[in-house]
Amino acid sequence: MAQEMNLPRDNGYISDYLIHWTGKNGDAQGVSILTTVGSTLQLLLSYNRLHIFDWSHEVHEKMVCFTDVPLRHSSQHCRRYGRFGIAFHKLNMMNVGVQPVFYASHACKGDMNTIFRFLQEQVRQTTLSPEIFQALHRHFYFIQRLSDSRATGDDTFYYEREWRLGEQTLVPEEKLHRSNAGYWAQKEGYPPYTGRLVTEGTRTYFAFNAEDVAFLIAPRKYHPEVGNPHGFPIEAYEDLVRDGDREA
Repeated sequence: MAQEMNLPRDNGYISDYLIHWTGKNGDAQGVSILTTVGSTLQLLLSYNRLHIFDWSHEVHEKMVCFTDVPLRHSSQHCRRYGRFGIAFHKLNMMNVGVQPVFYASHACKGDMNTIFRFLQEQVRQTTLSPEIFQALHRHFYFIQRLSDSRATGDDTFYYEREWRLGEQTLVPEEKLHRSNAGYWAQKEGYPPYTGRLVTEGTRTYFAFNAEDVAFLIAPRKYHPEVGNPHGFPIEAYEDLVRDGDREA
């Protein structure tokens, strides 16, 4: 009973956590990535090929993704993305620019394609003021189609309850070392609340703080294999996620 009382809880509808799940290519990968992320306090940003409503319209932006699907309802999500997670305090992540995806219905396909074509043209030759273009560019990749068709099956992306953090929202780490760094970051078009961007060659990372992390998640038998130099609480996947008739 004492163990159950100490488990992370949410109200089953709105979670206080944003979770980055990993291990979709197997448990060995999940252990490795969770160890790397929890040790370095960095999340790799990768290109996410997103199709808005038309296969000819793609978004190519570096980003990292989270979900706020409540833990007890995450089994379907984890079957696709893996059973190893790092849970962040949602308010902390909102303060560095993580935002929920804007889901658009298939009924809005024409509008979304019009907006996307306009932004593609602006990338090639910008006619808007830099401030307006940066704002549109920063937020446009938060658009996702609600589903592939009429939201009647497993193609309903809305069920993923996705949040994203894109490269455009993060301030390069070297710029944060300047005097009055916050002032200059805003002068250059960055939001007043933003996270740190770390670049190593062609790879870019979102650098977070240890206090942003609520806990790590892994199947119980893998706990000894998870490297955890910062001493984050590690919760058992089986205790948190409902699977069929089994509840957290």
